[in-house]
Amino acid sequence: MFRVASVWMSAILFASTAMAQSPDIPEAGSAEAIAAATTDPHFVSPLVSYVPESRSVPSPEKFFGRIMGAPGELVGTEKTYAYARALAASSPRVRVFTIGKSEEGRDILMLAIADEAGIRELERLKSAMAALADPRRTDESAAEKLIQTSRPVYYFNAALHSDETGSTEATLELAYRLAVSEQPSIRAIREQLVVLINPISNPDGRDKMVDWFYRYLKGKTDRNMLPRQSPPFWSKYTFVDINRDTHQQTHETTKAVHRMFHEWHPTVVHDLHEGAPLMMTWNGTGPYNPNIDPITYTEFLELSMREVESMTSMGMPGVSTWNFGEAFAHLYLDSVAMNHNSIGRGYETFGNGSAETEKRAISPGATTVEWYRPVPAPHEVVWSARDNLNYQETGALIALADAATHSKEMLRNFYKKSWDSWQKGLTQPPFAFLIPQDQGDPARVAQMVARLMGQHIEVSRATSSFRVKEGEFPAGTYVVRLDQPYRNYAVDLLTPQRYPKDGEPPYDDVSWELPANYHLQAMATADPEIRDIGINLLSEPPQIAGHITGSGSTYLLRDSGQESLIAARYRLANFDIEIAEREFEVQGNKFPAGSWILPDGRGLHDSVQKVVDELGLDFVEASTVPQVAKHKAPAPRIGVWVPWADTDSIGWIRYSLDQRKVPYTYLRDEDIRAGNLRSKIDVLLYGHVDLELAEQIQGLPKTWSPMPFKKTSQTPSFGTPAGSDDITGGIGYEGLGQIQRFLEDGGLMVTLGSGSMLALEGGLVRFVRRSSGGVPRSAAGGGGASSAAAQQAGTRTPGAHVRVTFDRPDHPIAYGYPTQTWVFRQNFPLYNTPRRWLRMAYCTTCLDGPEDRSGIVMEWGDSESKEFVVSGQAWGEENLVGRPAILDMPVGKGHVVAFNFNPMHRDMNRGDQRLLWNAILNWQAIVAARPAASSASPAPEPDE
Repeated sequence: MFRVASVWMSAILFASTAMAQSPDIPEAGSAEAIAAATTDPHFVSPLVSYVPESRSVPSPEKFFGRIMGAPGELVGTEKTYAYARALAASSPRVRVFTIGKSEEGRDILMLAIADEAGIRELERLKSAMAALADPRRTDESAAEKLIQTSRPVYYFNAALHSDETGSTEATLELAYRLAVSEQPSIRAIREQLVVLINPISNPDGRDKMVDWFYRYLKGKTDRNMLPRQSPPFWSKYTFVDINRDTHQQTHETTKAVHRMFHEWHPTVVHDLHEGAPLMMTWNGTGPYNPNIDPITYTEFLELSMREVESMTSMGMPGVSTWNFGEAFAHLYLDSVAMNHNSIGRGYETFGNGSAETEKRAISPGATTVEWYRPVPAPHEVVWSARDNLNYQETGALIALADAATHSKEMLRNFYKKSWDSWQKGLTQPPFAFLIPQDQGDPARVAQMVARLMGQHIEVSRATSSFRVKEGEFPAGTYVVRLDQPYRNYAVDLLTPQRYPKDGEPPYDDVSWELPANYHLQAMATADPEIRDIGINLLSEPPQIAGHITGSGSTYLLRDSGQESLIAARYRLANFDIEIAEREFEVQGNKFPAGSWILPDGRGLHDSVQKVVDELGLDFVEASTVPQVAKHKAPAPRIGVWVPWADTDSIGWIRYSLDQRKVPYTYLRDEDIRAGNLRSKIDVLLYGHVDLELAEQIQGLPKTWSPMPFKKTSQTPSFGTPAGSDDITGGIGYEGLGQIQRFLEDGGLMVTLGSGSMLALEGGLVRFVRRSSGGVPRSAAGGGGASSAAAQQAGTRTPGAHVRVTFDRPDHPIAYGYPTQTWVFRQNFPLYNTPRRWLRMAYCTTCLDGPEDRSGIVMEWGDSESKEFVVSGQAWGEENLVGRPAILDMPVGKGHVVAFNFNPMHRDMNRGDQRLLWNAILNWQAIVAARPAASSASPAPEPDE
């Protein structure tokens, strides 16, 4: 353990030695203040032991009245941006740009830093990077000329996860240092690079976290006695998952960074996080994604090893690499670079989640000497915000210096990776992917195409029918030719993932294949003649045109699996709709079960026409109402319960409903406790939560009460998207009783993922036994215990697409789906087949009753024995096959529909969402239905 005594004097001596060798003049008092805020002289480097003085440019210390990383202080968005603008106004080496707006309307600002010549030539440098990104228009000779006169662009992203509080102040000090220091290494950085800094990538969350700190954490230094360290929201919708949407680009933060990337084409996107002692520089343990150019892996390995080597040589302990994540999935914010021929990388430093100095214990696994961690952290540290900043900024300066030294090599690699991707599309099959437009739901096909285009993957449409080796395809087929710079990413998104069985426990999802997520087909072609067919390159995402055909006053809508039916129902909320329970035929056209029948009504035609125009649905006019078994489908009043203890995954439900303009009531814990639910809502939707049963009921500990989250003059950012006088206590057993009353009074409760635990294990539904527990969705992110649990779990599906079969293909939830299909599943609890009763005592006649499969709507596995995994990987799948995937269980006059997976996962698995929409649209029929005929198995004979 390092000695803490005499820290201040030792650090002053260390800084004095560095300053004596520096052309900089230290700002008066800066070295002393930094030394005082640093808890151990080993926790600071010569690079950041002082702040250089400038007569014309305000330092952070002069602007804020304190050093960055001062104990007990955090800076919010308004002051951060004021300083960024002041820096740009006073220095010819700095410019400031607005790259987006948050959901709550805050600007997202970015600083650009270079020498004076670089700042003057930013537009030329951006154009050069764009030319190097596309080798089809830049041959090797032209590329080399550009390389000689261009610079790599290195982008830093800070404050994405709001409780990781240190990176904003680290990047502000970094920006100032880069702008004014005359250190030779920093002059080289300015001359050889363009450095982009986004000091607050998630401004809504930053302001909430700053308010939270000053309201609940300031002055508290005993980590064992702290209240909750994070506000309940970091953004309008999600929490940690704001860093999980690079493929789908849902958050405004993600959209802003993607726009920045495709404007500037940075060679490095570097995300600053705080979750490992004392600094982990990412590169992953493998298995590596085979669709990332191998050059990228060598680049980020080299950068990481340089940081470990340099910081270790400076005497800074606990700097490591390699042992974090696996680098198979690239679905994070920095992955925009990995997926587009650049380098995505990041740090995990040892943030306190607070600006206060705290005594911290280091996990034993992080205190051993390893090849990737030559000097480990001590077993215990007193750790400050300035310590954290010292590590972040030191690492960043080393990375920038290395990039400046190898700037031409980085540019050549950037060009070479784009060249290699393009050439693979010319010389190696597949040569293209073919996406038929008519796959049941043309709008969903168009949405998938739009997601490809959002990644700057080029998509065209065939101008006439054509034939290739794989068959004939009609005009209008979408064609993704692979002779393009982002060929590798197109392959990654359009083909199944194959995570190895013997791989390390994955950090997050192992499948993101778009066709699997959208329940669509994208056919690879190995026919090089695909390049000879007539195509039109799309410049805008496709828009689907709906039609009305036939004649008559009754409207029919054929159910072919359209996901947009949920939106259509609420656009037509004032009209009666009946849903056919069997197939029927009108004018030679067959309409499957699930199809809509709209009897004549005043204003119906105009309303239907609006739905046709907006959603691209096709309606048929008929002269009479078809005679077929059907049920009424009134638009239900939806309530979405969002527990204060975990708002993250349920935020994706809210996002999806908002995107579709489907109204719902936001229900807080206190709204559940207040009861009278049946008078307010018809459907209670409770999504996946990363909470055990007790936490789902009891919520945040009452020992923290009262803990208001409401807008006040002291906490102006609180209260959105919901507020409360006290977020502790959960629903309690009182609230659980109110949910039971809601069900007994004829309501429908739909639970997703681990949210189903509440219904199946909390006593709302009887006679379903949990077989085994789920493993946290992020093994590494959950720490050592979670990683061990993941390795030891008998059954794991860590974000994979796996096969399922409808036990009841006539159930309303099955409308629009074939009997055998697939869904996306993470690691959730496993449940046994329901029984007529569960053991009541230990006696010969008191044990479990016979199995009762009548409540099973869908089960795991394919009844036709197809391979279980569609994309990703599964372990112990034999323990999952045959168990319930969806249950529909009566409770009083109501029902519970419990999903053993999450059909609303990060707005990725669009093809699964229709299952939930079916439950909502057919809520009344589900509640009114009698139990299906039982296929009960005899109870096993007890052992004597």
